[in-house]
Amino acid sequence: MQTAIGTHRATHHAAHLLRLFEENIATLEPDLGIEVFTLEAPKTEDVTAGQPAMWSGATGLEDSGLSELVDRVTNKTGPNTIHRYLPAQHYWPERAMTATTSLDEIAADAWSVARPRPIQILSRPEPIEVTAPIPDYPPMLFIHKGQRHPITRAEGPERIEQEWWLSDGEHRDYYCVEDEQGVRFWIFRSGHYAGLKSYQWFLHGYFA
Repeated sequence: MQTAIGTHRATHHAAHLLRLFEENIATLEPDLGIEVFTLEAPKTEDVTAGQPAMWSGATGLEDSGLSELVDRVTNKTGPNTIHRYLPAQHYWPERAMTATTSLDEIAADAWSVARPRPIQILSRPEPIEVTAPIPDYPPMLFIHKGQRHPITRAEGPERIEQEWWLSDGEHRDYYCVEDEQGVRFWIFRSGHYAGLKSYQWFLHGYFA
């Protein structure tokens, strides 16, 4: 019978560690009681002393309160429920970020803010049926999983080229569109209109 906790940053805050263990006590079912108690720390790291602040205030990722909050949420919901991403040097949106498990890792590049990006990007673009008047015009409506979305507003296209050194494929022309319900989507056409089977439309993300 055992229970385990983990932290996202090295800590010697005894009250925080005790609180994490307390939340797991209910999962233990000792039949006749506990005769031997063994505490092990299979993975440890050095604790870096922080600079004491004269005035309290938000300190971003360096705030120990943030890491302790993440620890408590993860302790309740399980591992791999909270993710942190850093920007990566790629054109393709699904490649333009990399996951990290550390709050201390520093990004080598800044997030691009030149063009709007959706809050939720699908790991794999999902095919949609689109009605558009002529090439390079925004679509008038699209159908996703059997549901029709008449489009009332559209911005684009934004062309993103394929990374030829990684894989073959067509470029993408992205549009930010809004349907009659006020929901905003990020869709794209892969390839040119030339020919009947040389292009395909996809849904790639959702705006707030």
